[in-house]
Amino acid sequence: MTLTVFLHRGLLALIVAVSLLASCFFVVHWGFNVPNVSAVTSSPSLGVYWDAACTKSVSSISWGNVSVGSEKDATVYIKNLNASALTLSMNMSELSPSAAYLKIYLCWDYGGQQLRSGRVVKVTLRLFVSPYVSGVSSFSFNINIGVGLGKSPDISGDRIVNLKDLAYFTNAWLSGAGGWNYDYRCDLNNDGTINLTDLSVLTAHWLSSG
Repeated sequence: MTLTVFLHRGLLALIVAVSLLASCFFVVHWGFNVPNVSAVTSSPSLGVYWDAACTKSVSSISWGNVSVGSEKDATVYIKNLNASALTLSMNMSELSPSAAYLKIYLCWDYGGQQLRSGRVVKVTLRLFVSPYVSGVSSFSFNINIGVGLGKSPDISGDRIVNLKDLAYFTNAWLSGAGGWNYDYRCDLNNDGTINLTDLSVLTAHWLSSG
């Protein structure tokens, strides 16, 4: 084998190896290759719809193919079917797989205002996929919309709201969804920003059991 042939074969092998690595990197790190769907549930006092006329109920949201480090929006209309005014809340549950925990999360632009009986509010749900997520090819979770569904201020999970939780909160203070120091657990009203509103919830539960 001449030196030229040897070099050509070596170069070809290098090109193939780089191509394989690039394709693997794209699949694992840059996107999910299958549609990802969230079931939507709501309390009996609320209706969730695709349209402002409230004729098309929402039972699930398909996020389609989602890229790592990206955001995707879904707009819904929420109607108060109750006889009295309500303050809405939202949370995620049943997130799968476990590797997606704190790497894939959902916020909304609901401002916390009371929704009077029969009134409709337009809400944007925004899905965030962290650029640091790995080992995930597809995901699913439930979106629960109702009343009193806020997160527990026991951020550390030790069953008491104390300095451990405040430490988590301080590290994420004034961060926004998608930011490097944003901690979804500290965003107690799910509005995408960790601020005084969330701090007021934390202090209201100070030293209480989680």
